[in-house]
Amino acid sequence: MRLAVCLAFLAAAGCASTAEERFRRGADLTRASEDRYEAINRRVHAFNNEVDRLIVRPPAVAYRAVVPQPMRRAVNNFYRNLGEPLNGLNAAAQGKPKSAFRALDRFLINIVLGGAGFADEASRLGLDEQPHDIGQTLAVWGVRSGPFVMLPVFGPSTLRDGIALMVEFAIDPVGLGSGILLNRTQSTIQILTRVVDQRAELIERGEQIRRGSADDYATIRSAWLQLRLAELWDGNPPLIEEEWDDEPDATAPAPEAESKPPEEPE
Repeated sequence: MRLAVCLAFLAAAGCASTAEERFRRGADLTRASEDRYEAINRRVHAFNNEVDRLIVRPPAVAYRAVVPQPMRRAVNNFYRNLGEPLNGLNAAAQGKPKSAFRALDRFLINIVLGGAGFADEASRLGLDEQPHDIGQTLAVWGVRSGPFVMLPVFGPSTLRDGIALMVEFAIDPVGLGSGILLNRTQSTIQILTRVVDQRAELIERGEQIRRGSADDYATIRSAWLQLRLAELWDGNPPLIEEEWDDEPDATAPAPEAESKPPEEPE
C-alpha cells in the first residue's frame, strides 16, 4: 500500500514537472525577440500605420469626441463580456478551473445584473476579468512562440499567437452571432463599431508609448513582447524584459531567482 502511494506521488510530481517544462518552453519569447524577419515586419508596420492614419484613427477620434465616456465604457463592457465564454474555455484547457468558473460567473452576472453586459457588475462584486486566449493555451501546452511577426492590420504578434488569433477571429461569438441574427448591413455596422471602439480605447495608451520614440517600430515591438510575456505568465513574468530593450542596461543586476510558473488566480 505504501509503495503504491509513493509511486502515485512520484507520478504526480513527474507530471507536474513535465507540465512546468512544457509551459516554460511555450512561454519563452527569446526567439521572437530576435526578430529574424525584421525587414519584412518593418514594411508591414509602415503599411499598418498608413491604414490607421487614413482609415481607422479618424473615426476613432471622432467617436471619442462625440460619444460620452460612460457610453463608450458601456459599449466596451458589452464586447468584453461576450468574450468571457472563450476566456472560460481557454482557462479550462489550461487547467485553471477557478478562472474558468470565474469567466462563467462574470458572463452570467453581467448579463443578468449588468443590462446584457453593458455594465461590469461582476467587477463591482470583486470578480475582475482574467483574460485567457488560444495563444496562451498553446503556450501552456508547450507550443513554442515562433518568430515575431507584424500582422497586416492586426499588428504585432508571434507565429503561434498569430495563428491562434485567426482561429479566435473565426470562432468569435460576436461575429458568429451577428452573422446569424443580423443582415449584412447591420453586421457590417456592428463590426465597424467594434473596431472603432477598440481603436478609441488605444488612442491615449498608444500615443504615450510612442511619444519621444526615435524608432517607432522597435518601441512597439519591445512594448508588445513585454506585455505578451506578462499575459502568458498571468501578470507575474520572469524578470528578463531588459533583454528586449533597444539599449539594455549592462549594469543591471541579474535576478536572483527565476519566476515560478503562474498559479491560477483566486
